[in-house]
Amino acid sequence: MRILQANKFFYNRGGAETVYFSTTDLLRQHGHDVIPFAMQDDRNFATPYARYFPSNIELREDGGGITGKLAAAGRILYSREAEQKIDALIRDTKPDIAHLHNIYHQLSPSIIRVLKRHHVPAVMTLHDYKLICPTYTLYTEGSVCGRCKGHRFYNAVAHRCVKDSRLKSAVCAAEAYLHGATGMYSGVKLFIAPSQFLLAKVIEFGLDPRNVVFVPNFIEPGAAVPAPGPGSYFLYAGRLEEVKGVRTLLAAVAASASARQAELLIAGDGEDRPWLEAFCRSEQLENVRFLGHLSQAELEPVLAGALFVVAPSEWYENAPLSVLEAAARGKAVVASDIGGLPELVRNGQTGLIFPPGDAAALGGALDELLQHPERAREMGRKARALVEETFSPERHYRQLIAVYERALASEPSASVLEQGVAS
Repeated sequence: MRILQANKFFYNRGGAETVYFSTTDLLRQHGHDVIPFAMQDDRNFATPYARYFPSNIELREDGGGITGKLAAAGRILYSREAEQKIDALIRDTKPDIAHLHNIYHQLSPSIIRVLKRHHVPAVMTLHDYKLICPTYTLYTEGSVCGRCKGHRFYNAVAHRCVKDSRLKSAVCAAEAYLHGATGMYSGVKLFIAPSQFLLAKVIEFGLDPRNVVFVPNFIEPGAAVPAPGPGSYFLYAGRLEEVKGVRTLLAAVAASASARQAELLIAGDGEDRPWLEAFCRSEQLENVRFLGHLSQAELEPVLAGALFVVAPSEWYENAPLSVLEAAARGKAVVASDIGGLPELVRNGQTGLIFPPGDAAALGGALDELLQHPERAREMGRKARALVEETFSPERHYRQLIAVYERALASEPSASVLEQGVAS
C-alpha cells in the first residue's frame, strides 16, 4: 500500500511528531511505501520529497512584523501553497490513502480538499482537541473548559484563550468558524482517537460516532525488560507549563516529609520554570533539581535510574507518550485522574491515580511509593507487562491497517459540519 503521511513538522518536536515518525517506521517495516508531506524547515530530516513541501511560515510572537503576521493569519485560514504542493505530490506519487496528523495552521486543512478531489481517502489522528477547541487544549483561565461547545467559538476571543491575546484568539476563532462553515474536514473518512476520553469528548461536541475510532498509541518496549531503578529519586519529565500540574507536585513535595527526603528530578523546560524555581527557594526544597530540556538519549539514563515517574497534569491529557515510555522501562507512574491518563495507568497495579490539583492526595501517593519502594518496583514490572500486551507495535499495526481498509472501502463521508463539528 502507498500511504501519504502529512504532519506540519518533519523533525522531532513533540509527541505528535514521535507518533508520526514511529508510524512511518512501522508501516515501512511491513513493506508499505510511505510518502511524507510537511512544511519546509532547516531542522527537517532529509527526504527526496522535500521539494513538494510548502515554505516555512513563522507563527512566533516576534516573527515577521505586520506583513508576516498577516501572511501567517491567511495561511492559518487557507494555504494555497500547501494546496498546490500536495496536488503535485499526489499526481506524481499516486497514494492509495492519506494519513493526516497535525496539519493545522502551517499546512491548514486546505490539503484535505485536494485529497478528496483526487479520490484519495483520508484518515486523521487527533493528537489534541483542535477539532473542537480553537486553542487545542480545552483549558483556559486556570481550569478545563467547554465553553466553545455548540460552535460558540467567540468564547475564545472573550476569554483571550490564545496566548492571552484577543487578536490571536480572534484569528483562531475565525479559523474554526470558516473551516466549519466550508466543511473543510468533510474529506476525512475516519478520525483516530488515541484515547477513549478524547473519543468521547469529540462525540460529545458533535462528531458523528460512525466517523471516529479508538486506536491507542504504541511504543517499542525493547527486547529486554529493564532492571528496576535503585530508588534514589523520582522523576517528572515534560513541559513546564501551568497546565502540567508541576506546581501541585511541588506543593505536595513541600508538605511531605518523605518527599522532602528523596530527590525529585524535573526534566524539561517552559514558561513556568521561573515560578517553580522561586517556589523551591521559598519552601527550601533543596531536594528538587531542574535538569532543563533533555534529548531522548539524555533522558534515557535519568529515566532508568528513577524509582517512579509523576504525571500530575491538570488539563485533559490525550494519550501522553511519556507515560508509555516510563511503563516500557518498568516504572510505576503516579498520574492525575484526568483525560486519557487513567487509561494508561491502572490504579494500584501499574501506578497510583490521584484527583488533579489535589496536592494532599498527590503527597499521599508519593509517600506510599517512597516508603514502600518494593511496591513501586512491582508496579513497574506490571506496567511493562501492560505495554507488551496492550500498546505493542504489532497490535497497533493490525488496528491501523483495519482503519485504512475501512476508509478505502467506505462510501464518501458526510460533511463533518453536518454532525455539528468545526475545526
